[in-house]
Amino acid sequence: MLYIYFSKKTTLKMKKLLLCITFICTCMYTSFGQTKAMDPTTFAKNYFATWNKTQTPNASVEDLENFLALLTDDVALQHFPYDKTDDREPNGKQVIRKGMSRWRGVNTSYTAKLLEINHGHDVIVIKYIATVTFIDGKTKKERSITRNNLEVLELDNGKVSIIRKYGKY
Repeated sequence: MLYIYFSKKTTLKMKKLLLCITFICTCMYTSFGQTKAMDPTTFAKNYFATWNKTQTPNASVEDLENFLALLTDDVALQHFPYDKTDDREPNGKQVIRKGMSRWRGVNTSYTAKLLEINHGHDVIVIKYIATVTFIDGKTKKERSITRNNLEVLELDNGKVSIIRKYGKY
């Protein structure tokens, strides 16, 4: 317990000021002490589950927004071998929203299995296999693709700031 000695000469304003400062410092110390570090494995599993919901035939706008909530506003998406740059742009999340909205719900089926999670300092690597079935835009016939996926997620303050997707369709 912290005791503050007040002399008879200490003014009422000074006493209130000292008590306020003590209260603020105590609150700050308590809140910092209760902050938990992010668990990368839990984050990766949540990211994977949230991403998968955006790929299903009945994917909703809410599913898309839940996924986007995991990203920084200036997120960069780099998909090898197609995208050569990983520049973060101020409107990165808006660009992803627009692109994903265009394709939302077009798959006729989607399944994915998480194979592996690795992590380091502000980096999470997710490896999974996914099978997607869709109507081919050119042939108008149903087509299925199964592929191994590797995603490297770079984090900034607990959110994904760069997504690097490795895999060719």
